[in-house]
Amino acid sequence: MHFAIMNNTPCHFVIASALLALFLWTTFFASESSQPKGLLAMHGLFVLVLISGCYVWTLVPFSLPLLIKSVGGIVLYGVMTQIVKNPKSVLLWSLFVAIATVGLGLAFTVI
Repeated sequence: MHFAIMNNTPCHFVIASALLALFLWTTFFASESSQPKGLLAMHGLFVLVLISGCYVWTLVPFSLPLLIKSVGGIVLYGVMTQIVKNPKSVLLWSLFVAIATVGLGLAFTVI
């Protein structure tokens, strides 16, 4: 079994981790007046995640797991922005956990 962080591209992993931390802060600790700023910062970090993700695509050959992880990451970001707006939604949190589990599983073991 192969175990790596995004095919040894830690910058993508670090930026995505910063986005996750900002998401959690914006969702649980930001005041209502700070949440729009948190969402704006999340958008900025997501652009960096997309750019670093495109770089990953230049390093590894195309594969179905890479495509699933990439599309899943984009969908996950959409779910995260909806959670910030509605943090009590069990459906959104369930989607978040499911998508993140699949994506991280693929990132750590296959890609």
